[in-house]
Amino acid sequence: MKISMIGPVYPYRGGISHFTTMLAKRLLAAGHELQVVSFKKQYPTWLYPGESDKDFSPSRERVEAEYLLTPLNPISWHNSVQAISNFKPQQVIVPWWVTFWGPAFHHIISRLKKQSLPITILIHNTMPHEARPWDRFVALRTLEGGDRFIVMTEKEKGRLLSLLPKAKKINIASLPIYQVFKESTLSKPEIRRQFKLPEDQIFILYFGFIRPYKGLHVLLDAFKMLIDRGVETHLLIVGEFWEDKMRYLSQIKSLGIENRVHIHDSYIPDDEVSKFFKTSDVFAAPYIGGTQSAALKTALGFGLPAVATDVILDDFLLSYPKQCVIVHAGDAEALAIGLQSQIIHPVLGQGKITEMIDSSWKKMLDAIDQNSDIKLQSA
Repeated sequence: MKISMIGPVYPYRGGISHFTTMLAKRLLAAGHELQVVSFKKQYPTWLYPGESDKDFSPSRERVEAEYLLTPLNPISWHNSVQAISNFKPQQVIVPWWVTFWGPAFHHIISRLKKQSLPITILIHNTMPHEARPWDRFVALRTLEGGDRFIVMTEKEKGRLLSLLPKAKKINIASLPIYQVFKESTLSKPEIRRQFKLPEDQIFILYFGFIRPYKGLHVLLDAFKMLIDRGVETHLLIVGEFWEDKMRYLSQIKSLGIENRVHIHDSYIPDDEVSKFFKTSDVFAAPYIGGTQSAALKTALGFGLPAVATDVILDDFLLSYPKQCVIVHAGDAEALAIGLQSQIIHPVLGQGKITEMIDSSWKKMLDAIDQNSDIKLQSA
């Protein structure tokens, strides 16, 4: 089948870019003819809070793409429509996760629908995590153009229906497990020496942008409880602060855990990511909001036992309750108990990891299959 897919790929960084790349590779492996239309430019500099939205790590996964779309340039919208029209796809997959893309995606979807091209909108987030007053209107105007939808959790299906009650063709496919980072050749002791970390301690990892809805403040409270109970462990916080860093430094100081918390306050290039997962023993996803976590699925791809909250619960996590313990969001006591239980859980072997990865991606391909009259093969 001929499929056109819009979305960020190399050199753009982040979970959505990794997802788009891996989905493209899985579709190609299944024997489909694929066109990827990516961004010529994503965000204006003033709008992006990180150091850069690009990562040129040599080991990054890549897929062939046409870099055409600039969200603030209507000419690029027309060029994207023209490229897709010329390809003559049998299905167009449009990702949705932030309303900044709304005007561009609305235009593209509207023009493609006039050509009777079927539009599947793959929803990461119906609404932004920190929604503004106009976001609902922009999301509605864009999403109402979809013929079919793929969401990643039952909860997200409810959010979509609250915005678009007449949406009927909705499939659910959990965010698949990522294994996109080249594994470091260094051993765990060597990595710890490189980062000046104690070699004989259990490490809990928090990885990703620090934003309010991700619940780092709850994790710090839970970590303090573990220390008070005599659990010999350290906390490794890795990622850029997209909010006031001093808030967390003050909390760490007031809890008296400065000597057990290690912060790497920067974006981690893809070539370096595996070091932090390889040197850690347990992964924490203490979200108090949001929809799903690419960092959590990356941790599972490294075989790490994990603890996550129920706000990002999906069907796939329910299938592996021992590998990922689920606790109530915002409950530091429950998070501490979950982390303590996972500290003794061994890291999975590669065979089991591969089984989990293939199973998670099959569900995503099946969802795309159900959005078309032409059957897809499994990758």
